[in-house]
Amino acid sequence: MDIAISRLPAAKENERIGALVWASGVPGLSGLYVPAPLLPPELSDRFDLIGFDARGTGMSGTVKECGDTPDMLQKLRKAKDLAKAENGKKLAAAARTYTDQCARKLGPLAEHLGTRDVARDIEAIRAALGEEKISLLMGSYRTMLAQAYLSAYPDRVRAAVLDGTMDPAVAGPLATIEYSGAMDEAAGTGDEDEANRQTLRTLLSGFTPWCRAHTSACPLHADPVGGAEQAAGLKGGGSGDKATRTKAVLQAASAAALLPDLWPDLASALQSARDDADLTALKTLAAGGVPQQLTDLQEEQDLGYSLGALCADYAWPDSVDGILQAYAKTGAPEAGSRAAEYLPCADWPRPTKPLGALRGSQRITPLVIHGEHDPIAGIKGARATAKRLKAHLTTFPGTSHVATATGVECAQRAAVAYLISGKAENLPAC
Repeated sequence: MDIAISRLPAAKENERIGALVWASGVPGLSGLYVPAPLLPPELSDRFDLIGFDARGTGMSGTVKECGDTPDMLQKLRKAKDLAKAENGKKLAAAARTYTDQCARKLGPLAEHLGTRDVARDIEAIRAALGEEKISLLMGSYRTMLAQAYLSAYPDRVRAAVLDGTMDPAVAGPLATIEYSGAMDEAAGTGDEDEANRQTLRTLLSGFTPWCRAHTSACPLHADPVGGAEQAAGLKGGGSGDKATRTKAVLQAASAAALLPDLWPDLASALQSARDDADLTALKTLAAGGVPQQLTDLQEEQDLGYSLGALCADYAWPDSVDGILQAYAKTGAPEAGSRAAEYLPCADWPRPTKPLGALRGSQRITPLVIHGEHDPIAGIKGARATAKRLKAHLTTFPGTSHVATATGVECAQRAAVAYLISGKAENLPAC
């Protein structure tokens, strides 16, 4: 099969270090477009940034949809006590039917969507690029891809950053609760202003270092994020309705976040909003919206793709009853919803063993970056992973997930220092 890849050549060709393969997010999303404007500029200066559509996504042969889950499984979403779930045999039959349906529609890919298979694709990409060694920058679920590649091809890795690390040694039911369930909980609770501040900092992840480096073009250069928060009414001062100001700033930042040519206009618009409460320029930027070719990349795959990846990557009980009991033991409010999705893992075709506790190599010391209160991937798993990989662990306060692309400056400095030097020594701390 063909794998689509992209290469953004190093801006400073005479200082080029090599190829940096980027991947982040859940299985099933396109990775061909690397969000270089959100990453520290030193990376696009010194590395060829490599993106790719993993097998079965985007331009690498999108898999066929499996369709809706059977009604029997849908009803499970509302079950209050999974340990007493009724009609166990009917649930098992429904899950098996859905598994068979998916396997027929996906064809050979059904049993080859796991991270081990994608790691082999990374090796094929390295060979196609003609690079003796590659560097890795991988976030969220794709940190497991970094671990799999490090384990299988340690001699081919120059440096590896794992940002917002997932632990493949966790059992499947618990992993889907911690990952998907935590996201649901984080989205529905908490301080609204703090959530808006974090969203704004993420959108300004690339704008912030640009602003600091271009003082004449950016009047907010002393404190880019703080100035934007003031413009949005999220940080002292200013006048006008806060909700209106916040909405205007976030919409303008969304439209300009990935387009550096618009950053001078964004800087000027933020200044006008902060100093004069004038939202006109912000609204003009917001009217342009996010480019359609970027929003098109955010479409999620059918549940069948997630099953092909997660059923292969994690260890699961070998029966529907066993999976039900495992979810029941978590006591999580979303256990029924996750069980309804992942009961088919009991019968999913898996020719390879789960990832499990992947080990590192003496040849390389990876860098693991993780937020102390990451709501999507707990820090306990990051610490366990770092220990197994013999990695350097950099933690930072806060709830950000994938710090290198969400404006956590101390984490970005550590990643840049490590990737450029290739050494996990004397790195900046948070």
